[in-house]
Amino acid sequence: MSYMQSKKMCTIFITCIDVAISEEQLVQYFSSCGTVAACKLCGDTNHPKRFAFIEYTAPIEADKALSLNGSNLGFYSIQVQPSKTAIKNPSYMNPNYKVSTNDDQYGTQQLTVYVKNIDVRVTEFQLRAFFEKTCGTVMNIILAGNTRHPTRFAFIEFSNEDEARNALMLNGTVIGDKTLSIVKSTQPIKNRSQLSSEREKNHLNNNKFNQPNLESSLSLIQQQQEMIRKQSEELEKFKLLQQQQQQQIEQIKKQKFLTNQDPQIQTQTQQQQQQQQQQQQQQQQQQQQQQQQQQQKQQQQQDIDNFNDNVQTTSSDKYKESSLENQREIQKDESQQIEKERARTERKRSRNYSNENYNDLKERREINQNLHSSENEKQN
Repeated sequence: MSYMQSKKMCTIFITCIDVAISEEQLVQYFSSCGTVAACKLCGDTNHPKRFAFIEYTAPIEADKALSLNGSNLGFYSIQVQPSKTAIKNPSYMNPNYKVSTNDDQYGTQQLTVYVKNIDVRVTEFQLRAFFEKTCGTVMNIILAGNTRHPTRFAFIEFSNEDEARNALMLNGTVIGDKTLSIVKSTQPIKNRSQLSSEREKNHLNNNKFNQPNLESSLSLIQQQQEMIRKQSEELEKFKLLQQQQQQQIEQIKKQKFLTNQDPQIQTQTQQQQQQQQQQQQQQQQQQQQQQQQQQQKQQQQQDIDNFNDNVQTTSSDKYKESSLENQREIQKDESQQIEKERARTERKRSRNYSNENYNDLKERREINQNLHSSENEKQN
């Protein structure tokens, strides 16, 4: 195998790169799969998307980088595929991977674990917090994989071997809805010298990346939201049209079905319709009869009420007349009794008067007799 062929096997081709992504950020992102030996970022900076070539130190690293196909980097989902050519004039060369010693790589390799089958909903912050709480200090972590896939993978570097061994004991732990698979990493994430230098670069690059392009990112987000809103409105209109068309199709089918029916079926349907009409008419007649009966009952009740009222009035009149006659008779009796009492009193008075007169006469007679007798005595 020639030198260029071996380099081609270590090279990948990336498209749909956000123009806001710098070369350093691209190298840092793809370093999660292995050591990046060289990089060449191409394309017009006035265009929203660019492309790049990345060369790794081993073909296995390039194969691992293919798993980043479809992952989000910046504002777009990148497309990663094997390169058909090697990088001839790279714009970036890794100055450290050639001079790094085997002892240094072996040391960082012993501190690094490879975690796979990570739930896609778990963020890098949550993953770091989990391993720092259960194992120890996390020096570096790289969460990679396609966000459209239900699982992702990560490389985690600890500060010492005991912490890395503690992390290996967490194999089979459930985070989210997935069971983690944790093994030793076959290679370190980065050299320690590269980590310290890239941390400074990351700080500068993050400032460059976030501040100037914030307005453009916001405008792009607003444009996408507007597009989504319009698409949702179009979908609603399309659904309404589909419903109307479906209703029209159903009506046409019914008409065709009725026209294509056999004469017997048509007669049966007509008879059924006639029966339904007759039933409706009968129901209407029954309702009318019920209404008439109710009206008759109401009229009868009114007549009965009127008759009762008349009876009550006549009875009250009769009672009044009878009471007047009784009162007259009572008054007659009372007047008769009064007359009788008067007659009795008159009789008593007359009797008393006659007795008094008799006594007076008797006394007078006695007096006269006495006088006469006394005169006789005197004469004698």
